[in-house]
Amino acid sequence: TDVFPEYREFVTHVTEEEKKNARRSDAYARLQEMIGLTQAKKVIDGAINYFKLQKEYRNRGIEFNRPAMHMCFTGRPGTAKTTVARLVAEILKDNGILSEGKLIEVDRSQLVGKFVGHTAPQVKEMFDKAKGSVLFIDEAYSLVEDRKGSYGSEAINEIVQEMENRREDTIVILAGYPDEMKELLEWNPGMKSRIAFHVSFDDYTENELLNITKLLAKERGMKIDKKAEEKLLSIYADARKDKAFGNGRFARNLLEKAKFNQANRFMKKDLQFVSNDEMRTLTAEDFDYQPQKKEEGLHFGFGV
Repeated sequence: TDVFPEYREFVTHVTEEEKKNARRSDAYARLQEMIGLTQAKKVIDGAINYFKLQKEYRNRGIEFNRPAMHMCFTGRPGTAKTTVARLVAEILKDNGILSEGKLIEVDRSQLVGKFVGHTAPQVKEMFDKAKGSVLFIDEAYSLVEDRKGSYGSEAINEIVQEMENRREDTIVILAGYPDEMKELLEWNPGMKSRIAFHVSFDDYTENELLNITKLLAKERGMKIDKKAEEKLLSIYADARKDKAFGNGRFARNLLEKAKFNQANRFMKKDLQFVSNDEMRTLTAEDFDYQPQKKEEGLHFGFGV
């Protein structure tokens, strides 16, 4: 671990723990560098400042009623809710607000028991795992899908209780579609009252999606030519009209399909005449998008 002058030209050994800490220290920078998410970044910025102030109150011994610090992330698929939640956990650890800073991801299957008496222990087990970290409940609205039953309701009641009991060192982030999450919170006022921050993840614009695609391509050692960029803007404008549009996930899948199409295109050529630059370039021909056709209803009647 010591560096002597005669060995200054050599790189010193960096432990895995040091690498881990280095990654954590730039979590906030990575959040700010993410494409789009303007509104989400603004709210999270405010939340982080708020948490820091609460910590300062405690450090100074100022008495106050510690408010709820839990969050609700709403947005369509592929809008980076999970990625942002993971960075938030790291940022809060960096600032001494959480002791561990991990992201524990769970869904209905891990919270709702199959038999009477199983749900409460499962919820407590997940909160135990999330001690000092963020408990990320994806598709949280699915907990009320069995309103006429009891297990989903039992899970919600238990979650609300644990959110209150463990708020000193555990933050819960509920995530899901906007309308469904609104319905969940209105259905359970206790849960709604414990959510301090509502973070909306808007759909990416065409230009943001193009930038995401270019970034993903760069990470894979690829690049996209100008005609392909123009085609992609057109594809994204069309795809965004679909209610099931996957945002960043759609862009990733489109890129992977383009690489597959590129491979088929090159296999029809003599590769010895294909340059390295060509092999690293995706063209408009490689990007293919076929909108899903809506199923037409059945029509009954008699011809005239």
